[in-house]
Amino acid sequence: MPNMPALGMGRFLPCSILSRRPYVLAAYERDFLNHVDAYERALPRDQPVTLFIQLGWQRRKAAAAAKLAQEFRAARERLPQISRVLILANEPEEVAALSAHGMEVVLCHQNAFLDERRYPILPFLGKRYDAIYIARITPFKRHVLLSEVESLYLIGDYSEKEHDYAEATLRGLPRARWSRKYTSRLIMLPINRAHCGMCLSAEEGAMFVSAEYLLCGLPVVNTANIGGRDLVMPDFAVAQVAAEPSAVAAAVRQWAAQAPPATDIREATLAMMRPHREKMLALLRDAGVADDVCARYARRIPHKLGLRCGQSPWRNMAMGLPWPAETAAAR
Repeated sequence: MPNMPALGMGRFLPCSILSRRPYVLAAYERDFLNHVDAYERALPRDQPVTLFIQLGWQRRKAAAAAKLAQEFRAARERLPQISRVLILANEPEEVAALSAHGMEVVLCHQNAFLDERRYPILPFLGKRYDAIYIARITPFKRHVLLSEVESLYLIGDYSEKEHDYAEATLRGLPRARWSRKYTSRLIMLPINRAHCGMCLSAEEGAMFVSAEYLLCGLPVVNTANIGGRDLVMPDFAVAQVAAEPSAVAAAVRQWAAQAPPATDIREATLAMMRPHREKMLALLRDAGVADDVCARYARRIPHKLGLRCGQSPWRNMAMGLPWPAETAAAR
């Protein structure tokens, strides 16, 4: 295989190799479609490639589904070695919408591939905040709905082009503590210090952090949404509220006063993840992945399938993908 161009995560192609023989890759839709030139140079030409695609944003709306199908048709014309593209949808509506455009789609929720060892319940940490919201400061995250929450911790960065919006948003939440960034390996610490987690967008993808709250034993406050996060949320640990500051604040107070046992929330969440993990194993076997590799994944599927979490470069190197020449020379 030729050396890959220096791009993507850690200067590697933004994907994760799940199997070498047969060749099975996983990638986010935009990480693939925005780098088709690089994939064209990097992918082997002498063996077929199966591509599992995660969705970073909802694709249930007709226009969004049609656009994605069109983009993948164009990409596959340039990459004939990709014998199969399988979309891993986060809600049944996405399956229907994308199937209508001839795409191969299966319901296999991204939040099931969180490594639960990263999100333990830590009962020795005292509760310091009524609510925590881990979300970049951008309009679709709707921080304005938190204006009546009295005890709040915000974690989230913002882009320079949204600097003025972020500054105004933070001024509107004067009682909130804010951290622009937080180490992902330690994110369980602030989560465990809150009584509940916030899920406030009306439209996005499946929102990994919604399940991170739940794995740490926190109930959540959730607004109506599309994107799929509701699919891996135990009903008893979710307060479904109107998108109004008063309703959000009332639900936060309710969870702060009385919440289900943290262990019950975690175990129920893991139970909802399990069928999707089993579906992934079935998909790998169907793709011809060897029994010993499937057995390894049955014990532990890579965190987030190895995507966008710092694992891709190291997993890819371990699976035989070479360091780019310019990166190797710099080491």
